[in-house]
Amino acid sequence: MNPMESFLKWAGAAAWSLLEAGLIFLVGWWLSSAVVKLLRRALERTKADGGIITFICSFCRIFLQIVAGITAISKLGVDVSSIVAALATAGVAIGLALKDSMGNIASGIQIIFMHPFHVGDYISIDTTEGTVSRIELFFTSLTTFDNKEVVIPNSTITASTVVNFTAMETRRLDLKYTVSYSDNLSHVKDVLSRLCTEEERILDSPAPMVVIGDHMESGISVLVRVWCKTDDYWPVYFSMQEHVKTAFDEENITIPFNQMDIRIVENPKKG
Repeated sequence: MNPMESFLKWAGAAAWSLLEAGLIFLVGWWLSSAVVKLLRRALERTKADGGIITFICSFCRIFLQIVAGITAISKLGVDVSSIVAALATAGVAIGLALKDSMGNIASGIQIIFMHPFHVGDYISIDTTEGTVSRIELFFTSLTTFDNKEVVIPNSTITASTVVNFTAMETRRLDLKYTVSYSDNLSHVKDVLSRLCTEEERILDSPAPMVVIGDHMESGISVLVRVWCKTDDYWPVYFSMQEHVKTAFDEENITIPFNQMDIRIVENPKKG
């Protein structure tokens, strides 16, 4: 049998395998694109950062295409175990070299899908507070009140306690004022209750609470607890601070300074 006849015989025997492998590769390639489109739509609904969406979709596309390619090669009778072993070894080596970065990536994916906060939320992480400006794959950026950008690794965020101040529609505002022991407490409570009623941004339900707090060295503390919409928290705070001072002056209610009573005892003269 000449070489051409041998080749044609081999091609005839392998034709079905080649056709099957080609179909598997083409279908796998098409499925990878379809899956990535569905994944992109799901991520866009989460309002994730565009860079994160692009990275995740690219990673998934490459992974699915590699799987399709290996499956197609296996249909040709090629032993793919060595290929898989090489890829696994390379993956382990890369993972060990980029251990911290991989941890940040995993934490970033966790933040994206678990939604502990979103872009625009005001959060506190340990001693850092700010508005979430970006959620990247490796880090999250916060913008502080004085317009500083704080970049926090995602692995630090998932290992810390996160307080989301804007997660709820309403928020309780706690105010504390100190009045003199000589002031009429019923009158003080009436004035504060009136100010709570006049402030339109304070909610009627739950009802505002005005109660007596501690008996301190220089005066008596009066606690005011009111509820407002989360977006109105700081406007209500500043408004109440101003109006309370004005009302106390008009009603002759004293805001005492720190005081200390000193008693002097003279020793009697010795005979």
